[in-house]
Amino acid sequence: MFFSCKGRRCLICFYCVLTKKRVVFYLVDGARPDILSGLVAGGLLPNFARIAEEGTYRTATSCFPSTTGPAYLPFLTGHFPGTIGITGIRWFDKTEFKKSRVNRYAMRSYCGPEAALFNTDMPDDKPTLFELMGRAYNLYNMITRSVPDEFDLGKKGKKLLYTRAHFLKRHHPVDLQGHQRMMDMLRSGNDFDFLFSVFPSVDWDSHYYHYRDNRTVEAYKIADQSLGEVREFLEKKGWWKDTLFVLTSDHGLTPTHSHLDLGDWMTAHDLKSVYYPVIWKRAPKSAVMISGNSFGSIHLLNHQGAHVLREQELKQCFGDERMKALLGEDAVNFIAYRGEEENSFYVENDNGRACIRKSKAAYSYHADSGDPFSLGNDLITKTHREALESTFDSPYPDALVQIAQLFQSRRAGDVVVGAKRGFDLRDFWEYPEHRGSHGSLDKDHMLVPLLYNQRGWASHPARTADIFNTILKWSGRKVISGEGESLF
Repeated sequence: MFFSCKGRRCLICFYCVLTKKRVVFYLVDGARPDILSGLVAGGLLPNFARIAEEGTYRTATSCFPSTTGPAYLPFLTGHFPGTIGITGIRWFDKTEFKKSRVNRYAMRSYCGPEAALFNTDMPDDKPTLFELMGRAYNLYNMITRSVPDEFDLGKKGKKLLYTRAHFLKRHHPVDLQGHQRMMDMLRSGNDFDFLFSVFPSVDWDSHYYHYRDNRTVEAYKIADQSLGEVREFLEKKGWWKDTLFVLTSDHGLTPTHSHLDLGDWMTAHDLKSVYYPVIWKRAPKSAVMISGNSFGSIHLLNHQGAHVLREQELKQCFGDERMKALLGEDAVNFIAYRGEEENSFYVENDNGRACIRKSKAAYSYHADSGDPFSLGNDLITKTHREALESTFDSPYPDALVQIAQLFQSRRAGDVVVGAKRGFDLRDFWEYPEHRGSHGSLDKDHMLVPLLYNQRGWASHPARTADIFNTILKWSGRKVISGEGESLF
């Protein structure tokens, strides 16, 4: 016999079953907001179009680096990569490396077997939605801390499935099989509080073909058709009206026609570099870690100590001529590094140099010798939200906050490099060849779609970090302090 739990605790009751709030989260990896909205307008994504009509379709900003893995952190933890200490799909830790070359915490590449270490690399005091949302299911996401094997729907056979997709460039079977596993879970009679599903094929097809390629469009359609079937099932169960549906992405992409291998460049300029997969070199003078192929972090090892370098020492170790040569490369859009003062950072490119400063909640941007982020004028903002609003429509949305958050971590390196459109920063070891890249602060990397079946929420510019507390608040759970805010 069931009793209502209103006013007292219970394990399960009739009232809970009828009023329980559930969340279905679709991460369409690599989805661009302009492509998604165009396909919706063209009638090719009818199920997403229905959500947009009933709820809200808007654009949000991702994080820096805008790359798979680190860019999952904002909506699953409410924190940016620099706060979590996972500063790329590949990262390097100078402090740990100088302790010992065989230190397991010295470097990481989540593109391969080390992906299994993502969970233990995350700090214990930053819980994920999987740990906060009760009965939580996961599909294909590498962040699986505290997810039981039976709730990790994509775990069985994932390695072989992903390997075939990568080398044969047959990506759609991954999404189709993932959808089938979701439906099998639902049809088996299982209830859920949180269902998080990754659809990776849009990203893969955009990398290896083009973000407008017919194969990429077909990947969008697979995700749309999946939603249609999931929604139909939940409507028949009477659950849909109390289900929050959210769709977003971790990044966009831009086409790539040329490659500059940043690790080889450093070696050719007398700063012998270690980089994945060539991580064993005698007496290296630098380390280079590439993410999304448009983001690179350079760690200089040619100095005493294991500290990160600030402007003055950085220029001594890097050399003015070498830095000019790097900035002169066609592939390089900008470089960023720490200033001498705490929480000061410099950004430099063909348009000159500017200083970004963070002081408590305030952010500022001051043109030193030019305007590298093309913001048009100096900025002084009182809050991180104001900093987002001031840059949202610029070529580098949320750049002030994102530069500052990344350099919180020593794993961000001494110099951060962003690639120009059409170029990326990795060559020989990237197979199959990338024809699309992401990871930088470019607006077409940073802007992502945000679609949800609710109306009347905040209309101010949003970040993917806002999704975390939005989900917690909507489901009646305690909001946790982080770098995002609830959208209602």
